[in-house]
Amino acid sequence: MRKILLIILISFFSFQSFAQDSELFKTWYLYRMDFDFGEPQYVENIDPVISPYLTINESFEFNGFGACNSFSGSFIYTEGDFTLTPINFENTNIDCVHPEHILFEEGYFFQFSEGLLLYIVDLQETQFAFDQYPGFTYAFSNEPLSLKDNIINKIKIYPNPVSDILHISSENTEIESIFIYSLTGKKVLEGLNETNYIDVSTLSKGLYFIEISSSPGKSIKKFIKK
Repeated sequence: MRKILLIILISFFSFQSFAQDSELFKTWYLYRMDFDFGEPQYVENIDPVISPYLTINESFEFNGFGACNSFSGSFIYTEGDFTLTPINFENTNIDCVHPEHILFEEGYFFQFSEGLLLYIVDLQETQFAFDQYPGFTYAFSNEPLSLKDNIINKIKIYPNPVSDILHISSENTEIESIFIYSLTGKKVLEGLNETNYIDVSTLSKGLYFIEISSSPGKSIKKFIKK
């Protein structure tokens, strides 16, 4: 199964060696949760303070910590879909004292429910994010830093869905290249260097991936062409 994952990621993430970089296999610290309603929620704003993390091993076994409980399980990668499916999830089931911690763990642990599909929507050397479906995203950093430190390279795309011009917002980051891929991994568009938009009007309706390269690394995001 791991060989299948490596082959797919080699072809999709700029055709570079995922095995060599091993971006996914490390400890990730959760710092932001995006939902399709309201504002993003930042872990640093939870009171009392918590430091949730997720460690993914090369065997695709994982472990981590929420607010009050540790957890473990395994992932299965689905060929062609860029998804991780959690199995065998277990947690220590210690009662949290603070209501905000209880609410956080209910949402966070739900993402690891048996059989759910977690779509990889961002994978860089320092950042990793997945969502269960568009609008519900959990974003991680490779260092347990404050919000200001770990979103220096935050990149957003809008509007999404898009009909013609897809804009790219990058904070403190100069964009080096923009590539758009179909679901099969075929490159269908290329943007100009140092621009913050790309014309997607010629694309057929459907789901695509955009790869945005900058000096800190690469960001992969999904968008819908309407």
